[in-house]
Amino acid sequence: MSDATTGATTTGTAKQHLVMEHLVSLTYRDALPPSLDRFVDRLLEGHIVGHRCPSCSRVYVPPRGYCPMCVVPTAADHEVEVSDRGILTGFTVITPIAYYGQQETEPFVHASVRLDGADTTLVGVEITGVPHDELRMGLRVKAVWKPESERSTEGISSRGWGGVSSVIDSFEPTGEPDAPPDEYRDHVF
Repeated sequence: MSDATTGATTTGTAKQHLVMEHLVSLTYRDALPPSLDRFVDRLLEGHIVGHRCPSCSRVYVPPRGYCPMCVVPTAADHEVEVSDRGILTGFTVITPIAYYGQQETEPFVHASVRLDGADTTLVGVEITGVPHDELRMGLRVKAVWKPESERSTEGISSRGWGGVSSVIDSFEPTGEPDAPPDEYRDHVF
């Protein structure tokens, strides 16, 4: 006898579970909402855009199509371009552990960067060009864009508000003085 809700088979009072040991690959294809569609188009051209809330003037990058603070919609007419330079607001040095399919073998950094002109952070960006023990919040960084011929939309989805790693290789120090804490304090997480 089989239990329709769990897929387990029963023999008397004991349940036996079936286990499959196969690698499965799933590919998701999401249609991007108009706000992210435009964000992607501009990224491919080498520009970063966000939406400015018509009520509170906060700039959201990537654009969300609404302001979560004011609960008002934003659209193409609220689009503003922001700089590809900003402030490192948080980071994690990741030391890869070997597992099936692992491509990274050396420690790397995933970070959050608040771009100049934005009120939100880009998350999960890589930081290069600086030893890991010299990383610090407040460090001024700039985007290292991929060559135009290598830019793609791969990995950009509405599930994570649109990553930029298929267009921007990493962020590296600008050499400018660090930003004072009050410029990034509200963006640390």
